[in-house]
Amino acid sequence: MKIEVPTINDYEQVNDLACQVHELHVSWRPDLFLPTKEAIAKERFVNLIEEKSIFVVKIEDKIVGYVTFCIVEKENLILRFRKQLSIDAMCVDNKYRGQGIGSSLLEFIEKYAKEANCTDIYLTVNEENTNAIKTYEKFGMKVKNIAYSKQIK
Repeated sequence: MKIEVPTINDYEQVNDLACQVHELHVSWRPDLFLPTKEAIAKERFVNLIEEKSIFVVKIEDKIVGYVTFCIVEKENLILRFRKQLSIDAMCVDNKYRGQGIGSSLLEFIEKYAKEANCTDIYLTVNEENTNAIKTYEKFGMKVKNIAYSKQIK
């Protein structure tokens, strides 16, 4: 298993994984998410590669996971300075879940964040994504915020 920045040739494999995650979101929140065959736009994928804001997990030549992120510096008069690595999306192929790939990806991203002098890692997760929540908690992440939503009919 190796973790690296993908190339443009990896687009279809990454998009297929992004579609797996997107289908979960559609099933959990059909009021919000629409079905699609392009869960990650090619232009966005190219930008992520150029910014080195995406890493993929490869086993042999097959991409079995990925993470996208951004680093944001937060500073104002009432809060301590933070340089936060914010995970936008993380996915492990359905067929490879439960094999420690997600944990390896989180360990890699934590090392990357340390090298970039980040103060913390942040992500959001759907409350129904219990497997991901277990992985994040096992990794040592804690709930810091709770968001509420009400659909208006």
